Amino acid sequence: MSSPEDFALLYDARCLEHDNGSMILDETAGGWIDVPHAEGPERIRRAMEVLVKSGTSARLEHLEFGMATEADLQLVHTAGHIERVREAATSGRIIWVGPEARVGPASGAAAMLSAGSVIAAVDWSLSRPAGRAYCLTRPPGHHASADEAMGFCLFNNAGVAARYAQQELGIERVAILDWDVHHGNGTQDIFYADPSVLFISTHQWPLYPGTGWAEETGKGEGEGFTVNLPMPAGSGDFEHLDAMDRIIEPILEQFDPGLLIVSAGQDGHAGDQLASQMLTAAGFNGMAKRSADFARRNGIGLVALHEGGYNLDTLPRLDHAILAGFGGFETDLTEPVEVPRTEVGWASRLEEIRRAQAKYWDL
Repeated sequence: MSSPEDFALLYDARCLEHDNGSMILDETAGGWIDVPHAEGPERIRRAMEVLVKSGTSARLEHLEFGMATEADLQLVHTAGHIERVREAATSGRIIWVGPEARVGPASGAAAMLSAGSVIAAVDWSLSRPAGRAYCLTRPPGHHASADEAMGFCLFNNAGVAARYAQQELGIERVAILDWDVHHGNGTQDIFYADPSVLFISTHQWPLYPGTGWAEETGKGEGEGFTVNLPMPAGSGDFEHLDAMDRIIEPILEQFDPGLLIVSAGQDGHAGDQLASQMLTAAGFNGMAKRSADFARRNGIGLVALHEGGYNLDTLPRLDHAILAGFGGFETDLTEPVEVPRTEVGWASRLEEIRRAQAKYWDL
């Protein structure tokens, strides 16, 4: 297993205080009903409990971190967006700040802590050969664009990490791999015209937020540096690992980044209620292992971020499986219920993706 010298965990209980409300509009119920929000504090609290009880937490370096500054956030966000989140968070109420995005009184601090964690993780991972860091924080970030909160996300943590590495630490090229089941539209939007940041996303399509088709490849100087892999509904371990082997890793090797950032969403699991993919713990472990092997092989840092994932019964196991993949240690990957593999039309979808990218990369 990795030693504390090269693998760090970032967690702060203050991130649990982010409150995005509990009321949802359910048309079948005839109006608003009071249920726990899918993106609630238990998502990371339970995961941390399992890491502690399993002994894994004690074997990792724990990094302290503070809040991101306004200057840090302005690396990717407009001043107006930052101010809107700040004002809403100081209102004393739970307020909408964007589509599917709300804040409560402690949300501003939690969001700035979440963004601060990635800055500390970048500093740490780049200060040693092939350092790895995992940010177990909330709120997530990959739907937030430069000027808008969206989809449970307030600030784009992956974007902040990438720009910080470039502007403060001199990293020329950064790659962001996003395997959340929902397309990271905010991250894509921020870097869509930028050839220095490679954005790669595997996501169920069609699904919220409706973006991320294979032909979305960037614009201007950034054309070719957005790689979308829209996965058919029902895709599982085989399809995602095949995508890693045949599309993602070859492109990463050719891009040759100085830092790899992974938006490690877990809502593609077969048991997650917000999508219909069929990934298992073994699949997430495999994607994490391939990512870590790439970083280690190329001597670069790796920073992973906890994004989506909403089944409280499966999340702790999935976090542990992903950490095991990044860290190179063994863990139980057995699913409590067998997850069948079904035919989803992957061969034809893979060919569509390959055709869209073949003009830019040797595939």
